[in-house]
Amino acid sequence: MPAKPALQGVRVLESATHLAGPFAGRLLASLGGDVVKTEPPAGDPLRRVADGALFSYLNAGKRSTVPGDDVAHLALARDATIWLDARPVDVVRATREELEAEDGVNLVHVAITPFGLTGPWADREATGIVASAVGGFMYLCGDPEREPLRNGGYLPEFQAGLFAAIGGLAGLLAKEAGRAGVITVDVSLLEAVIAYQERADLALFHQGRDWVRSRRHEVAHPFTIFECADGFVSLAVGSPRHWANLCMLMGKPEWGEDQEILMNRLAYADTIDEVLVPWLKAQPAADIVRQCQEVFVPCGPVMSASDVLADAHLRARGFFTEMAIPGGTAKVPGSPVRAPWIAEELAPAPALNAHPGAWQAVEA
Repeated sequence: MPAKPALQGVRVLESATHLAGPFAGRLLASLGGDVVKTEPPAGDPLRRVADGALFSYLNAGKRSTVPGDDVAHLALARDATIWLDARPVDVVRATREELEAEDGVNLVHVAITPFGLTGPWADREATGIVASAVGGFMYLCGDPEREPLRNGGYLPEFQAGLFAAIGGLAGLLAKEAGRAGVITVDVSLLEAVIAYQERADLALFHQGRDWVRSRRHEVAHPFTIFECADGFVSLAVGSPRHWANLCMLMGKPEWGEDQEILMNRLAYADTIDEVLVPWLKAQPAADIVRQCQEVFVPCGPVMSASDVLADAHLRARGFFTEMAIPGGTAKVPGSPVRAPWIAEELAPAPALNAHPGAWQAVEA
């Protein structure tokens, strides 16, 4: 018998476009939440990007409605259990105040904004790339002699979406514990960025050291990306065991027994690279990875999207699934969290305003 979905019966209203809010909504839909997406009359702009493939992925398992006005929008919110709200911050604040002033509203209101609901920057506009810059993440990416680099993809938006989903679930638990009224969960892109680079923050707070951009790890070596004969590999040599085994592979077993080098590998990085770099450049990635993994040295190839899609390990685990998109199908990532109560596949993304009236229409 299939397991009961974890969020069966939980109504989730998603008032969000683009990435962060819709990703949070997808996560809650995969847990069985009844997610209704509100859209402007022209629809989420993401419907018109890349033939709608990304929209189809982020909005699978949801319903779509176009509220006629703010009154209709608020009526949907009053019927929801969790509200993922990524509208402009002044609108989010005004709505929160209106709902908090009402009696009988029992809602987890998750606000997803660039800089949070409070503070001097609360009313500023930003996207993930701005949040990466302001949050210090971009400062750490790249070479120290060059300009900072943006990270690939849209990590800040997806990270904020993950935190929004977690915040919504935490609010739901608070409701089950007896908390009444409107619970506000405040999620910002900026703080989502800062939260996943905590080691740089801690280095400054507790060591008084401001990290700078570097290809090398701040503590250990080799712990970075290296060129090989047919591409690049990542090496993460952290423990003494890792180091000793790598030394054997590259023909320097005595280095693995040298405590001075072991405890100061970053200071000896140039000396190490004089041996390591030619050894890596002379071999293809597959051979390097095989040798390293045989002696338990963390190592992997730097793969492109097509490499990832064709990867035998991910195929064996069935991670990618087929999903309907406008004009055909596409392979999309499955859930990274696997459990009996998490849906492996979701219904196709809805057409615009395919469910006018949302929950009221279902009840009727």
